[in-house]
Amino acid sequence: MAGATGGGSRRVILVVDDAVACASAIEIALCDGEDMKVRVAANGALAWQYLESMDGVGVRAVITDLDMPVMDGFELIRRIRSSAKHAKMPVIVVSASAEQDAPARAIEAGANAFFGKPWSPGRIRAVLERLLYENDASGA
Repeated sequence: MAGATGGGSRRVILVVDDAVACASAIEIALCDGEDMKVRVAANGALAWQYLESMDGVGVRAVITDLDMPVMDGFELIRRIRSSAKHAKMPVIVVSASAEQDAPARAIEAGANAFFGKPWSPGRIRAVLERLLYENDASGA
């Protein structure tokens, strides 16, 4: 598991993407301030393993690709939504999936938002901030 380091009251965001360049770009977009810490997983299986481990206790949101080896983003989203521990966690999809119905399938699986590639770092950050705020306000 790679990612930014540091402590304090930073919000931990798990970025799940098998394309290192995409994961790094999202990490850079989110870490422009001191308030977020990013962890990166290369596929859904590693992300799920991390979320279920003691290290994953502080994760506040997941940003995932859909097309990945081992476990794709659809399955990861379904597992998150079916878990009592993670069900309310915000999930954002950032994907260049060739499937035309990928956005609808991702939302149907439980994603809160979908961004096709190329994407806007500012828009992803804004949606993430809104989802985190709403999640905090609901007491999740």
